[in-house]
Amino acid sequence: MPLSNLVRAGGGLTSAAAGILLALGHIFNLGGNPAYGTVLGTSLVFIAHVILVFALVAIYSAQSERSGPLGSWGMVLSVLGTTLASAVVFVEIAGASGVDVEPVLGTGAPAIIDLLGSLGFFIGLILFGVAVMRAGVFARWAGLLLIVGDIVFAVGSFAGSAAPVVFVIGGVITGAGFAWLGLSLLSGQRRSLPARQSARVS
Repeated sequence: MPLSNLVRAGGGLTSAAAGILLALGHIFNLGGNPAYGTVLGTSLVFIAHVILVFALVAIYSAQSERSGPLGSWGMVLSVLGTTLASAVVFVEIAGASGVDVEPVLGTGAPAIIDLLGSLGFFIGLILFGVAVMRAGVFARWAGLLLIVGDIVFAVGSFAGSAAPVVFVIGGVITGAGFAWLGLSLLSGQRRSLPARQSARVS
């Protein structure tokens, strides 16, 4: 199998899987620990973040010639953000099981990692979603779902007792965006723009 087809197939599978797991993880977190959710739900979110690294690179690779610097920055920040977030969510699995992890996550380097991971993923995913919409390789609605879901997640951080429900909404919207992109990669349904038009995208 040619390398390009292997990247497309692997990226499509990981993107679709990450989208589904992200949505399911937040759904299963409902009714669990107010701060950390359930062990099953948080574990699914952890797996989603880990495989998102591969999905983001594959999606970027499929549209790199048309996404320009915006897509590059979006991919880099999203990958760094989801990598750092994976470390935090891994610890949160223990918190969901009843272990007191606040001394670990609340101060020092872990708190900085949490902050940088959240900011990196938030900013990166918005840039990445905009790049998807501008490049025109995939459906623009998929990029819009990434942006809207990302913003809903950010709102959830300030939603107090309603946060778990807001996170579910954000997870479903963002997950739908990644699943859509993944299925597009797997099926090869990408748009072909004229060379002159692609050259104007920066």
